[in-house]
Amino acid sequence: MQNQYDVIVAGGGPSGVAAAIAAARNGCNTLIIEQEACFGGMATLACVPAFGPYTNGVQDLIGGIGREILEELKKGGYESPFYDRKPDRIEGIDWYPIDPERLKRILDHLVTDSGCEVLFHTAVTDVKSHDGTIEAVQVFGKGGFQWLEAKYFIDCTGDGDLAAMAGASWEYGDAQGRVQAGTLCFRAAGIDVDRFMDYVRREGENGNLSVASEKAKRDGRFPAGETKICGMALQADGMAGLNFGHVYDLKPLDPWNLSQAEMEARRKLPEMIQFLREYVPGMEQCVLASSGPYLGIRESRRIKGGYTLTKEDYRNRADFPDAIAYYSYPIDLHAAVPEESKGNEELYHNSKYKNGECYGIPYRCLIPEGMKNLAVAGRSISADRAMMASVRIMSACFATGQAAGTAAALGVREGEALELGDVDTGLLRKRLREQKVYIMND
Repeated sequence: MQNQYDVIVAGGGPSGVAAAIAAARNGCNTLIIEQEACFGGMATLACVPAFGPYTNGVQDLIGGIGREILEELKKGGYESPFYDRKPDRIEGIDWYPIDPERLKRILDHLVTDSGCEVLFHTAVTDVKSHDGTIEAVQVFGKGGFQWLEAKYFIDCTGDGDLAAMAGASWEYGDAQGRVQAGTLCFRAAGIDVDRFMDYVRREGENGNLSVASEKAKRDGRFPAGETKICGMALQADGMAGLNFGHVYDLKPLDPWNLSQAEMEARRKLPEMIQFLREYVPGMEQCVLASSGPYLGIRESRRIKGGYTLTKEDYRNRADFPDAIAYYSYPIDLHAAVPEESKGNEELYHNSKYKNGECYGIPYRCLIPEGMKNLAVAGRSISADRAMMASVRIMSACFATGQAAGTAAALGVREGEALELGDVDTGLLRKRLREQKVYIMND
């Protein structure tokens, strides 16, 4: 293994794989570092059951590498009967089921096929930096500690770990320092899909199992501390993934708290399976097949960048001259404590856009203040808490990751002295269009 690269990407979730593929396809000698044994982040390691919206009901907003990954996932994948609209229609790509095992193989292939070098089982532990320039990152794996150098670095850790190590400024949580609850997603097997679908059509059930949930609440049988099921996706015949259950008072940057949260989440799983057996026809014999190796984290650091996207930008459907991605998902803040759930649910429904509407994500949101050769992609880009609750969705992470990787490649072409903040955003937008990313006309 070499120790010098054009681009080093930290983190192998949706933003990380898109950044690495984009940089490598654009001619960069690229390395991606992932502390676990597979790519996919929340989609594989947290078993989040479905990719969120790719469209605004009219236009495919993601395109590019994110769309390519979805198309590969669909090939030979399970056509979930739960959705009324076909996923190959633009307006029908709403929540697309994820087979985590299939996705792992797809991402392995796309990353390696791009020419990117892969380093699993390895964590970034330290940085060498001077005057806003990262010179090298220290990593630790089975081979011990090692320093790796690059011209540009992209933080796709989800928590902004690399940026924080390098001294970038960041924000965290609400005014009380609280973040959204986490969820340990899980997969249930042994479902009678025909019986389940008969129930769906008969009762008008939806992807949140709202009919069953309300009945259980009336009976006093809904899992304690829960207000709703966040989503269910049929992923294979007889198999469903569920985004169900919350761990409150979470501190995702505190390993002691996070350790307790993981165990608390697992303790709750039998009660959730019992609810499904009792209240969802077709799931009477279901069993817990697996839970995510990781608790799903919705919020931690938010990097302070050259521009901070705000709730007002969301309300105004704001566009920007340097927008490198567009998205339209509602403001989806999960409560930090149970009593906030009702207000957050109202905000989610009241903030929904009409079909065809979207907001832009400026390139400046990817560049931390004072950093010269570092970009950030994924849910920790520069945004206030409300806007982060929209842009954090995995589909949008593909888009910001591809923009960061492409920007780094443009920097490499221009020479070592070019700061990432000085990349020509007009040229960047042009390159992204060429890569089939949706960019509004100037």
